Amino acid sequence: MRIRDTMPFADELLAPTYEESFRREEVTAGTCEVMVDDTWAVSIRGTEELLQIAANYLTSFLSQSMGCDVSDSSAGKSLVLEVDTTLDDNPESHRLGVNADAIRIVGAGPQGVLQGVFRLANRMREKGAPILAPGEEKRTPLFKHRIHRSPLSCFYREELTGYDGHPFAATSFAPGLEYPAYREQDAGPDVFYHDNMLMRLLEHGFNGIWIRGAFRHFAKTSAFPEWGQLSDEILPRLHDLTDRAERFGMKVFLYLNEPLGVAEDDEFFDKYPQCKGAPSSVKPWINLCTSTPEVKTYLRESAQYVFTHVPKLAGFVMITASEFPSHCWCRTGINPDDPTERIGEVQACPRCVTRTPQETVGELFSLVHEGATSAKPDAEIIAWNWSWRMWEPDPQRGVLEALPPRIIVMGDYERGEPAEALGFEYTNDEYSIKVIGPSARFRGVADFLTSQNRPIYARIQIGTTHENPDIPYLPVPPNIAKKYLSLPEAGVSGLMTCWNFGNMPSLGTEIAGEFSWSPQPDLQTGLRAVAARHFGEAAADDVLEAWEAMSRAHDAFPSSIPVMYNGPISRGPNFPFIFEQIGKNFPKSWLLESDIRGDLFTWTSPFGPEKVLECYRAEVAEGRKAVEMLKQAWVKAAGDDRRRLERETGVMEFHLIQTESAANVLDFLLNRNAFYGAANATEKRRQLDRIEQICRQEMDNIRAAIPLLEADSRLGWHGEAYGYMITVFGVEEKLESLNTLVEERLPQERAALQA
Repeated sequence: MRIRDTMPFADELLAPTYEESFRREEVTAGTCEVMVDDTWAVSIRGTEELLQIAANYLTSFLSQSMGCDVSDSSAGKSLVLEVDTTLDDNPESHRLGVNADAIRIVGAGPQGVLQGVFRLANRMREKGAPILAPGEEKRTPLFKHRIHRSPLSCFYREELTGYDGHPFAATSFAPGLEYPAYREQDAGPDVFYHDNMLMRLLEHGFNGIWIRGAFRHFAKTSAFPEWGQLSDEILPRLHDLTDRAERFGMKVFLYLNEPLGVAEDDEFFDKYPQCKGAPSSVKPWINLCTSTPEVKTYLRESAQYVFTHVPKLAGFVMITASEFPSHCWCRTGINPDDPTERIGEVQACPRCVTRTPQETVGELFSLVHEGATSAKPDAEIIAWNWSWRMWEPDPQRGVLEALPPRIIVMGDYERGEPAEALGFEYTNDEYSIKVIGPSARFRGVADFLTSQNRPIYARIQIGTTHENPDIPYLPVPPNIAKKYLSLPEAGVSGLMTCWNFGNMPSLGTEIAGEFSWSPQPDLQTGLRAVAARHFGEAAADDVLEAWEAMSRAHDAFPSSIPVMYNGPISRGPNFPFIFEQIGKNFPKSWLLESDIRGDLFTWTSPFGPEKVLECYRAEVAEGRKAVEMLKQAWVKAAGDDRRRLERETGVMEFHLIQTESAANVLDFLLNRNAFYGAANATEKRRQLDRIEQICRQEMDNIRAAIPLLEADSRLGWHGEAYGYMITVFGVEEKLESLNTLVEERLPQERAALQA
């Protein structure tokens, strides 16, 4: 079995983008426009390897996407690729100059030349021919780092070698889960981050990738010499990945959640009982106490060891609250009405209970930073502020003041922002594409850092979020564009743009890339450029209108953490209807659980089931209008443009099918409960009629999912779960169960009432 068997969409993602045709034969050059043909030749002015990579890409793009084979002769007209370090301080900056005799792509560094080639290719895609308007254009990156991740890579197994176990495995804290990763014979970084994948990410404006790490397997230290036994296998592969990424001008970061806790029955604590911290609420883990000298040494030496052996590693992205069991304060809050009261785990550690979370986390970052920079002075340590709110009110100034000055802070861009869904007001506390940002919490962090002349990075999602995690992108491109237009004004200078899902290269990530450069296009210009690029000039305006309509429809979505983390959308057309009252909470929406039944409404907080149902129905009703707009645009697109437009329409349709399924689940359960609670036979019969109506509605709804699933293998895949949550088989199984319910169970209930 290979990656392509597990994820059929891998075929597409591992192929060069220039293999797809964007030539529109009806397009001709206008007055003064410059047309590239076989009288042109690519000319490289420099010896850098990346210039040759850029030249190869350009030649292949012209040949395969544009049907234009440029000459290999140096005579005639030239497509010149060259570096001019005086162009800009940022090596990714580039200038594109077009005239009748020459097209010059100049980069401040070779990375800039490659980005200039991508820019030229996109302008030709928009035109539908190797035709360019004369003139000059210069672009510079708005954000120093744009860090993303491959959708082929796993998270709950070590990504470089496939190690499965503490502290990586999801089953270590959630027994009974299935996590079918790293079973393929070609699994590993050479495929997860194949050169074509790196190039695809670069095309969408990213210049960094992140993978997960754990010091106990990556590093050898004097504090705990029995740890680090996998480092001799892991670090050479990380070294190779950083080498390959460097060829393309791309950086590699490790995501860390240090110091990761240890299982209670691990023999480690037999040898180091003094390092036991507070017992974690995630059983059977014990936090590793950072107040002990051994753990401090471990943190410092681990960071030093990793950078010593992988000097091209760019840095660490570190989370210090929530997530996996870690230090003693990781899941402990402070009573906002009584700052001396600890709420959570830390009380059980006699050392840490007398310390503050600010002191603990500040020391943790100091140790890691000291170790990292002793091996690599320019190593970047990025502190992600996820859930720091448990320690103090926004914007957590005490934590910020405790960090070493060179630590880069990355703030959640939308968390803490007031939101509303059909008039119901709530606070958004999760990644969101519905909520644009920046939140007041983020602005507070940014204001503090700006006052100290320190950078602020933003943690955002641009593909999809828990709003709907198993489509390639949430079909609301204007929201992505608006988010990017707001980032420079908020002072953002770096980005991490996905978690372990929401990372599929797609229209969503491409739109993010379109707005990642200065000068930024305005909203309509940038969106229209991407629409014309993929679907043709004639269809572009209709596509924009549909995107805007779907974005307005999504305003109704009830985006609370309970709704998104335990609601039925991620399983939608596969989520079973259970007529018996089983009293079971809904399954996790982000991992593969064996039992996916559920009938309790705990997940509808704070809205309640009736309001969530209303919101789902409203989004579907308005979203269907957007789908019809896209379908009307089909007649204006031809050939490959029509094929691409039909496929992306399918993404929007599938999202609405999932949302309607979620609404039908709620509606079914509300009426089922009313049936059981009804006081008389007449009311029970009324409920049975309504239940049958909902079941038939759901059968019609999910049948429409089958051709979409068959046509687009991206649909139904959940990146964090590393598997399909929605399949044709699952839909067919649900259709059968619904038919049984309608044809057998409901008649039986009616007969019982008659008797």
